[in-house]
Amino acid sequence: MKKIYFLSLLFLASCQYTLNQQFSSVHVEDVDRFWTAYDLIKAEPDSLKQIKLIQTLYFDQGTPGLKALIDKRKYTAEAYVEAINQFPKFWNSVRANTLKCVHYADDIETNIDKLKKVYPDLKPSSVYFTIGAMRTGGQAHKGHVLIGSELALADSNVICSELQPDILRENLCSYFHSNPIDDVVLLNVHEYVHTQQGDYGEDLLSMAVFEGVAEFVSCLAAEKPSVVPAIAYGKEHAVRVRDRFEKEMFSLHWNDWLYNDFENEFGVRDLGYYVGYAICESFYEQADDKAAAIKEMIELDCADHKAVKDFVAKSGYLSKDCDSLRKIYLEEKPSVIGIAEFENGSPEVDPALKLVTIQFSSVMNVRFRNFKLGPMGGKKLLPYDHIDWSEDRRSIVLSVDLEAGKRYQILVDSEFRDEDGRTVDPYLIDFKTGF
Repeated sequence: MKKIYFLSLLFLASCQYTLNQQFSSVHVEDVDRFWTAYDLIKAEPDSLKQIKLIQTLYFDQGTPGLKALIDKRKYTAEAYVEAINQFPKFWNSVRANTLKCVHYADDIETNIDKLKKVYPDLKPSSVYFTIGAMRTGGQAHKGHVLIGSELALADSNVICSELQPDILRENLCSYFHSNPIDDVVLLNVHEYVHTQQGDYGEDLLSMAVFEGVAEFVSCLAAEKPSVVPAIAYGKEHAVRVRDRFEKEMFSLHWNDWLYNDFENEFGVRDLGYYVGYAICESFYEQADDKAAAIKEMIELDCADHKAVKDFVAKSGYLSKDCDSLRKIYLEEKPSVIGIAEFENGSPEVDPALKLVTIQFSSVMNVRFRNFKLGPMGGKKLLPYDHIDWSEDRRSIVLSVDLEAGKRYQILVDSEFRDEDGRTVDPYLIDFKTGF
């Protein structure tokens, strides 16, 4: 009772009051510091002085949480000043909401206590409400929960019409209309679970499980349903989503499943959260010892492929075992089968050649491609200035400008993928031109 009474005295209506670390793990002071710097920046016409203001008043005086956020997102003082000057309507419309951060401290603490009840081995962490430069609503980093209040505390009244580029505006407008401020407590518990987990894995399956654990356990502890739209969509289209996921689950690219926009076949972002959630839900429902199941989920090493495979197998979520699905994935993944105009490795390619056509074994997804330097570096890079996909999407055509008696290289990288999200193995194009 002493703790509750003391906190009630501290949790006043403005974020200008710092919460006492002896009684709370929720920190809000960065929010006030930001707005102090913001007001001075808006009154200062000199851009160099603006940068100095955000640096000295916000960066330099920031909490460990703000410093962790700056480190994780690679924020710079220049980036903040640019965002402040470019989007005045946005900042003015979100300001009042960010100052409500202090009012959520009680609920966050209550739900963290609930988390400790279902997972008694919970290690202490800290929650930091900060202001970011519009790159994250919430994440865990260096053992802290980091909340970008300008996003996480937004609602449908926040003005996003001036945001650029277009994809940022579209994604954030959609996000704001979901009223994320209503879900900020659950977001904090989700990220708090992440502070208890180990490393995440590299492939899509491991990442989906990593996020699914945090979402499932946070909802279970808080006794609230998930508010992630992908969870509801996934439950309504469970078989279709699972079957599609199985085609991509070993990919090292997560674009259509995690931290993504809406440009996928479902038109729903973050469906990897649903898949991970469904795996955890199935695992939990089948467990005789529920407390042990929660412990196993949180302490699962998602960077350990065998551990993830065994965990997923126990859930019974997939249509086949992981080894069988991996075999299918490897058999069906696309590959570069050659170059139409000459044999790769040729020492006598015609220097008058203007097109190089790279051929693939499968129909490719034209949204994704990437070339890299070959082992001999930039001096031997194949020069091209235009790219076209063939009508059947099995070839990509490069416009080139070659010189006689010269060696060229270019690496077709694994960003290239087929319609089912399976990626190619890197393929080095290496040839010489004749005289």
